[in-house]
Parts: sequence; C-alpha cells; structure tokens
Amino acid sequence: MKIFVNARFLTQPLSGVQRYAIECSLQIKKQYKEVIFLAPHGILHQDIAQELEVVCMGKYSGHLWEQIDLWLYMKEQKGAPLLHLCNTATYIYRHNYITIHDLAFYHHPEWNHPLFSKWYNWLMPKVARRSMHLFTVSNFIKDELHTIYNIPLNKIDITYNGICSYFIDKGNEPCIKKKMILAVGSFNKRKNQQMLINGFIASELYNEYQLVLFGDKNRVFAATNFNEEHLKKYNILITNSFSDEVLMQYYKDAALVVSLSTYEGFGIPVLEGLYFHSKVLCSDIPVYRELFNDIAVFCNPNDEVDVSTQLKYALEQTVEPHNEMLTQLMQKFNYTSSAKVILNRINQQL
Repeated sequence: MKIFVNARFLTQPLSGVQRYAIECSLQIKKQYKEVIFLAPHGILHQDIAQELEVVCMGKYSGHLWEQIDLWLYMKEQKGAPLLHLCNTATYIYRHNYITIHDLAFYHHPEWNHPLFSKWYNWLMPKVARRSMHLFTVSNFIKDELHTIYNIPLNKIDITYNGICSYFIDKGNEPCIKKKMILAVGSFNKRKNQQMLINGFIASELYNEYQLVLFGDKNRVFAATNFNEEHLKKYNILITNSFSDEVLMQYYKDAALVVSLSTYEGFGIPVLEGLYFHSKVLCSDIPVYRELFNDIAVFCNPNDEVDVSTQLKYALEQTVEPHNEMLTQLMQKFNYTSSAKVILNRINQQL
C-alpha cells in the first residue's frame, strides 16, 4: 500500500525539525518503495526534493496548503496513511501519523507570535488525539504528550534524531580543535544565548577563546545592548551562514559545544558536537539528562555564575568522550532506526 508524506518542510528554512524531517524522509525512501512525498510549490531545498521525487501540487502554501490542498488530495486516496514529520497535520483527515517534537508552544506561548501560539494550542491536541499514531524524539516529550494531552503511552513511539547524512559522508577527516566555543541555534529566549554571552564574559574566557554563535546577528542586536564593538571586544562571532559545509567545519574546530536551552525536545547540536569529538556543556533540563547524562557537563541555565564556572570546568576536562560511548550513542540516535520504527508502525496498522 502507498504511504504519503507531507513534505511541506521542503518549503521552510532549515532548523532541527526540518532536519529530522529531511533525514527521516531520505531513509524512508530507501526502506520503502511505495512512498509518495507531497509538497506545495515554492521548494527551497531542490536537491532533496529531486532525491525524494516530490510531487508539488495545490494552489495554496503554508498552513492553508496543509489544511485544504493536502486534504483534498488525500480524499482521493481511499484512507491511505499520511505521515507528518513536523508537528502539524491535516485536521480533517483521519489517517494521520504525526511526529510531535516538543510542546514549547504550550509551555511558553510568549516565545512565538500570538497567532502562532493560539493556532498551535488549538490544533495540536486535536490532531494528536485524532491521529492513528504519534512519534516523538525523546521519552521526556512522550511523557509530556501522555500527561498533558492524555495520549495513551502505547500510541506513542520514540524516533530519535541523529547525525545528518552530509556529516556522515563528509566528516571523516580528523578534528583539530581550536580555542573556540560553539553554540548552534536561532537567537531567541528558548535557546538562551544571552545567558551564554553573559557567562562567557563573566568567565573572562574571551582572553583565550572565541565564542561563535550560529544565529541571526540582527536579532542579537535587537535583543541586547551589544553592537559590533562589543562583540569584537569580547571575542564573540555571530554568523548566519547555515550551510552544512560551514557548520561542519565549526564543529570540527570547536573545543566545546554549548546548549543552554531552557526547554528542548531533543537537542541536535549537542549530539553533533559529540560526533565531532567536542566537549559539551548542557543546561540541566530533563531531556538533556535523559539523553546525555553520562557524557556531558551540566549547568543551571538561569544562573550566570554557574554558567561561567561550568564553562571553565568543561574546558578543563582532559578526558574527551571515548569512542565506545560515542559508538553507543550513534547506534541509539540515528535516522535509519527512526525511519524503521515509523514504517513498522504504519505497516502494522494497514
């Protein structure tokens, strides 16, 4: 039987959610031949669309495409399964399989535009309860879906994030670490980069290390009192060059990868940092304890003094993550296994 995949993510800028969707889709395409990827017009990731043989259709874009065009198309498919990999789903359609990455919109509606938060908080509990099955990226989020939305635990499977195929294919050269601390993610309250900047300056590590933030420099200036002179003074670089090639080189160079997020569903940059043999410093939040407890240094993401102290402590560690532990992580967290879980579940219910 054919499986259809909502590939609207190919019209969106790349973030962790889109990365998961792309990599799972590539693996699903390899593992199951009777799969059709559907997307609106306006593809951003043309190379991926060609590899997935995406069918572009409909006259709308965004949520309207998902709720109208996609539903009209699936009405003709006689109850075929429709897989959504990026949180939302076609509300009216009854044969949805959905990956929900986190419930940030529920816990912190103030992090998004009010209309976005209202839409998600109306839509998500409904499509979650109406779906055939749910997938998510950690046990922490699985427990939240069960507790907050009253979804039975046996209706939720874990499909972890992993390392993207580009890094696996191109990242085999040895990593020569530099005096660099790296944080990857858009600049917003959730990612907590302001606290990282404050802790970095308080630690006086700027006399020896460079702090590199992958984010939007304009947002940094809008949200803080920092300007180009401040950044230069404290040895801070902010870049919005998000190509995989550039990002991979930063990971290879980084002595320490930091994520001070106050809420996450998984935390791909932590895993990517470990893959490239960087030391990692994480905020002490439940999901990071679940996933990286034995391999990361932790700090209180709301305490500047602790952030400053743990930055120095993490860099002073002489023992890097050893190969056996990294191998175990990569065996557990990979998109091949996640795609297999998704396909097995759908096939069981056909």
